[in-house]
Parts: sequence; structure tokens; C-alpha cells
Amino acid sequence: MKGLKHLFTGLMLAISSIAVATVQSPVIPMPAKVEYKSGKGIDPAKISYVVAEGCDIPVLYGPLKNLPRKLLPGKIGVKLFLDSALSIENPEGYTLNIASGGAVVKSRGQEGLFYGAVTLARLLEDSFERGVALPQQFISDEPVHKVRAVHFDTKHHLDRSEYYYTLIDRLAQWKVNNIIWEIEDKLRYEKHPECSSPNALSKQEMRAISDYAKERNIEISPLVQGLGHAGYILKHHWELRENPESDWEFCPSNPATYNLLYDLYSEAMEAMPYGKYLHIGGDEITEIGIDDRCVATGKTAFALQMEWLGKVCNFANENGRTPIFWDDMPFKYGDLWWVIHRGLTDEEVDANWHTDKLDEAIDMFPRNCIYMRWHYDDPTIYPHLKALEWYKNKGLRVMGATAAADGGSPYMPRYGSKIGHIRSFCQLAVENNLSDGIFATCWDDGSPHWETVQRGFAALGEYGWNPYGRSIENFKEAFARGFHGLYNGETGFIETLEDVAAFFDGALVTEGRRNPSWQVKDHKLMDLPDKHKIGEWSNKYAGRIDSANIQVERCSNLVGYIDNAISTSRRNRYPLQIHKANNRLFAFPAKLILALAEYDKTGGSKESVEAIEKIIYEFDRTKQNLVETYGKTRFMSLPTGYIQDMNHHSHLAALKPDSSWLFLYEDQMVDKIKKELLED
Repeated sequence: MKGLKHLFTGLMLAISSIAVATVQSPVIPMPAKVEYKSGKGIDPAKISYVVAEGCDIPVLYGPLKNLPRKLLPGKIGVKLFLDSALSIENPEGYTLNIASGGAVVKSRGQEGLFYGAVTLARLLEDSFERGVALPQQFISDEPVHKVRAVHFDTKHHLDRSEYYYTLIDRLAQWKVNNIIWEIEDKLRYEKHPECSSPNALSKQEMRAISDYAKERNIEISPLVQGLGHAGYILKHHWELRENPESDWEFCPSNPATYNLLYDLYSEAMEAMPYGKYLHIGGDEITEIGIDDRCVATGKTAFALQMEWLGKVCNFANENGRTPIFWDDMPFKYGDLWWVIHRGLTDEEVDANWHTDKLDEAIDMFPRNCIYMRWHYDDPTIYPHLKALEWYKNKGLRVMGATAAADGGSPYMPRYGSKIGHIRSFCQLAVENNLSDGIFATCWDDGSPHWETVQRGFAALGEYGWNPYGRSIENFKEAFARGFHGLYNGETGFIETLEDVAAFFDGALVTEGRRNPSWQVKDHKLMDLPDKHKIGEWSNKYAGRIDSANIQVERCSNLVGYIDNAISTSRRNRYPLQIHKANNRLFAFPAKLILALAEYDKTGGSKESVEAIEKIIYEFDRTKQNLVETYGKTRFMSLPTGYIQDMNHHSHLAALKPDSSWLFLYEDQMVDKIKKELLED
């Protein structure tokens, strides 16, 4: 019995050591299976060549990129093989054998060879940076989800075209294999040039980006908004509106609607020729059924919507694409949307979960499309599970849509880059057999800079490939190591920066809010102190003053953390510079509130006035710094002559034609102070 106990203990220790080594893997996504072997490791600097037998050498990254493509006898190298007898049948899967004589990657497909080489490059890079030998090991790896997609939303801003190539290289190394690009007016349509922004990408430019992505196993598919969200079209085509006073929705009973949409779909598919999808939008419809043509049909609003869906789905199928449709409108029709999003108890959900209307309308649901079940917060809540169950019971195709950046948060994603929500949805997609994959949105409503979203995109790659492989904290560590070359947790400041951003969102207003970023117009600024009523303002805003003290200290500490990360990082310093610029902005309202409190306490002393003037002067420099930092990749103003949409959606990022929307409340407060305090 004692011997069995020792045997069990030894076995558990061995398993534990393998688990620890695997958890600490620098590779994103974490490989499915790693077996470490005894023996001396490989000096990463001695990898001398890359050769392929019976296949093409894929795009290579990191230490492999510039190696000779020729066998060098007596040297340690990398060999790539296509092996039709490999036990891993998935063409994206691969084996990677690292032994004393070099590394061998095998796969049934070119995609797998690419991913195996990506994994090897990351391992070599990490070993070199840490100054340790690369352990001998055998990796057997393949993805759980066949589609691992992210969202490019360019409806409010456009980046310099070369930046998209950088983003694609990053996504490829995280083994993301699809981009759904919400292009709206940022594609230069040739048949309908009026629907294009003056700075739109040409079809040739978009085709070049698609070619580049395809070489890296990423397919790009267009999202061309259709029935609703159509301001970029209907601000020019009044004749196609459902409501003459709104550019939000097309009339689904007007044949000309489809003629125009099909033209736009066709050109978008030409520009993105390798994608298997055509996302046709279809969400957030408000007024269908009021136009005379629609009324004359005698059909309900929902029937008209689903008739539109059937027509555009057939068009997509006829053109070799699988249509994707946001799924909120069916649940709103079924009177279940509020049940999903109201925060009810499980008992209340059960009491109100009636699918009768949906069940009766099931014949209206096209079977030739994918229903994108989107939920950007915790996807494990009970009503969301009920929604997934309904889809499963009805046999409809579903893709899960989580978020790397939802439509609410400006400046940066929140909730720890939403990694937990992404991980949970990737797991739910397995448990509910969502065989059409997983998707992470990146909405442009509040237009966070792309660099702040990278950790969320990497999380989609991580958990879309291996949903149960690594804890969130270990993923964050691996991301810091891989993305920045930081090995001591130097990116832990991000969560603190998120908290500071939450205070910043509403620091200067008493009504309205900047988050979510579509409820920003109706707001009310704080009152200003009256120097003749000493202490009254401070009493009124005592809680906010206390919070401002905390935030000023946090922002001050963050400067040191971020500067340390910038100085010690080995690569990708630009996103850290974005965080630094954001932190500098976030500190402004807190500093201003404290200066106003001092003005109130001293009855408007000369010193307090000078302090306010100094903070305002620094704010001008802060704005300039942020615009210049963002502007390294992004166009910060709309082109001359651009016509803004006129619809009811007041997205923060669309309120101004230039970058001043970033400082909406702050600029207004500065103007108010200059007029009411400083002119005295």
C-alpha cells in the first residue's frame, strides 16, 4: 500500500510539473497538448535554416523570418512537411517536434504548417529573450473552433492602410482566421460613389489587404449594413427611406432598395474576394411597416423584416457567400429581448420565457444563413443560455458574438479587456455546439484606439483555439510576454487605468454619461463654485472631490508604471504610448475638480485662479499630445465635404467632424470656466 501511495504521489508530481510548464507557455493560443522530453535543450541562436519538403514555406515570423531557405548540413534547422497520414485530420492542426537535431513541423494542410511555424517562432523568441535553452518537446495542436473571427468597424474613423497590415500580422500570430469588416462608406463604390467617404479605400487597396491576409490564413468578409443602420446610404437616397424624416431604415417593399443593396454587396465582395461570408446586418430596426408601400402589403413589421432577410440571404447564397444576420430583432419580436437584458432572477426568467411567437414564426426564419447570437457581457446568464437552447432545438445555424470592445466604452475596453466574457462565450460555443464559430466585435461607437483592443483580440485567438486551456491571469502574463516582451507583470496597470477611465467618463457632469457612448448628447455640466458662498460648492460635491483625490493619486502612480513598461518592453511600445496619452487625459478632470475645490475654499484667491489657469493650459497640451499619438495610425478628422448621418444614433465618435469628440465634456467645462470664473 505504501508503494502505491509513493507511485501515486510521483505520478501527481509529474502531472503537476507538466501542467505548470504548459500553463506558463509563452504561446498564444496555448497549444492543446505539450509533452516535454528529457535531454539538453536547443540554443535558439543556433537555429540556422528553414526548409520544406513537398510543400510551400508559409509566411514566417520572428526568429524564423530571415533564416536561409536551404538545408545546411551539420547545422540545426527547421523542417516542414505535409503529411496526409497525420493523426490530426484538421488542416489547421499540426505537430511540432523539437529535438536536439532541430524542429519538425507536420500538418495535413498549409494552414497547419503556418500555425506550427508561428508557435515555434514564439517559443524561440521567448527562449532567446530569457537567455535559456528551448526545451525538447512534442506539441500536438489543433483548434476547437473552426472559425475564430474578429470585427473591424470603420464606420466613424479610418486608419492609415499600412496599419491594417500590422493588425493582420498580429491576428495571424494569435491564430485568428477571419475578419468581418464593417466597411459602410469606407469603401470606394464605383456604381454608387455618393455612398463612399472621400477618403474611402479603393477596391484595389482592399483587395491588396485581403491578399495579404489570405497569405496568413485570414479570410476577410464584408459587413454591409442593410435594412437599418443605413444612414451612410439614405442620407443620399431619400427615395428609399421607410420614414422620410429618418435616414436609418430602408423600405423593404421598394424593389429599388434591393437593386442598390445588391450593387454594394457585389462591390464589397469583389474587394474582399476570399471571405466565405456576407454579413448583412439587419439589427435595431425601429420603424418598418409605416411606409405606404409596406402598409399596402398587409404584412406585420416582423414579416416584412424577415421577407427582406430571405431576399438578401438568397442573393448571398447565389453569389457563393453564407449570409450572417444579427439576431436581436427576432427576440424583440418574440418579446424576449427584455428578459435577456433586464437582469431578472432565474425564477423571473422562467416565468416570462415564452417562445410561442417565435415558434409560430419559425417558417419565416431562413435556413440558408447564420444567426449571430450576440451578447457582450457575461454570456453565462440564464436567459442567454435559454436563447442558445432555443436555437439548438430549432436546428438553426448560430455563431456566437462576444466583444473585444462593445459599443459602450470610449478610450479603452473595460472589464479587464473583456477577457472573461470572451473566454466564457468560447466555452459556451463548445457546450452548445455552435459549429459556425466564435466572433469578437470591436464597435466604433466610442472609437477606442485599436491598440487598446489588442489584448481582447488576442483573447479571442486564445480561447477560440483552446477554450479551456489557460486561466485568465496566466493568459494576461503570456500576452505581456509575447506582445511586449515584458516578463514581470508590467502590464498590470491596465485594470487600474480602466477604473480611472470609469471616473473620467462622468467626472464633470451631473446628468448624462459618456459610457455607453450613444447617450452623450443630453448631459448637464457640474455647477461652478461661487466665491461669495465659500464652502457651498465643496459641500455639494464632497463625494466627487474625495474621488478626485483618489484618481489624481492613481493617475500619478500610473505614469511611473506605464513609463517603466515603455522603457523595459522589447516591442510594441506604441500601445503603451496610447495608454500613457489616455492616462494623461483621464487625470485632467480630477485635477480640475480639486482646483475648483481650492477656489471654493479660498473664496477665489489669486493662487487658486492661477492654479485653474495652469491646469487649463496643461489640458491644451494634453489634447495635442493625445491627437498626435492617436494620429500616428488614425486619420483624426473627416475629409472636407463629408456629410454626417442624420439618424437618431448619437454615437460619441460621430458627434464632431474632427477629434474634438474625444474631449466633449472637458472642452465645454473649460469654456464654462473661462466665461464664468476667469473673466471676472
